Amino acid sequence: MALPKIVTPEYTIQLKSIKAPVRYRPYLVKEEKLFLTAKESDDTTEIERAVLQVIKNCTFGEVDVDNLPTFDVEYLFLQLRAKSVNNVLDLRYECRNTLRDKSQRTSETDDGRCHNTVTLKVNLNDIAITTDEAHTLTVTLQSGLLVEMAYPSMKVVQSIQKVDQTGEQVTKMLIAAMKTITDAEGTTYEVQDYTDAERLEFVDGLPVEDLRSFEAFFTTMPAVRSEVPFHCDKCEHDETVTLQGLTAFFT
Repeated sequence: MALPKIVTPEYTIQLKSIKAPVRYRPYLVKEEKLFLTAKESDDTTEIERAVLQVIKNCTFGEVDVDNLPTFDVEYLFLQLRAKSVNNVLDLRYECRNTLRDKSQRTSETDDGRCHNTVTLKVNLNDIAITTDEAHTLTVTLQSGLLVEMAYPSMKVVQSIQKVDQTGEQVTKMLIAAMKTITDAEGTTYEVQDYTDAERLEFVDGLPVEDLRSFEAFFTTMPAVRSEVPFHCDKCEHDETVTLQGLTAFFT
């Protein structure tokens, strides 16, 4: 006689980058093992890889996870966690309040901070994807060119993280995120139709001020962000802790 099978519930979720609701199930013990292994590695890339694999498993292979924008990956992961484990996430946060100035510190290793650790309780059901009101998908360059941007996927971010030099990371992120370029005559160029060398030449030839415009796109793009009140029961310090990014919520 075979062992009984447990029926796993199914849910739907609305992502920002996909029009139709996405089916998903809670993750199971086999997926939890992936998370534990990734956590033990203490490696951001391994954590991201585990998250992508679990999302693939739990969405029945119906979602192109590799090309999902980072904010949809993060949001879907948190909702999976809420349905699979608990909607309340306990995070350990160390108080950074400065109690002693340099003249009062007792040793070279004493930085004067409190360092008391407090548990923050984050309700995952209250977390949403937020977007700055000033955000736009179109970047206007000084030359008058209009650049239509695409949100970077987790796969793109992972590939860029492998690059050591910050300047090269910026260049690769810009090349990956540019979708089309439209000139003053209305001619539109599909960026992906051009070679890596041609795209690199275009980015390297931009005025420095144009980088500020691209930076505004990335800093205002949708993000999974949570503002959590923090109170230290040792030094009575109060502040608001901003949680953003996959690793901030990964425990």
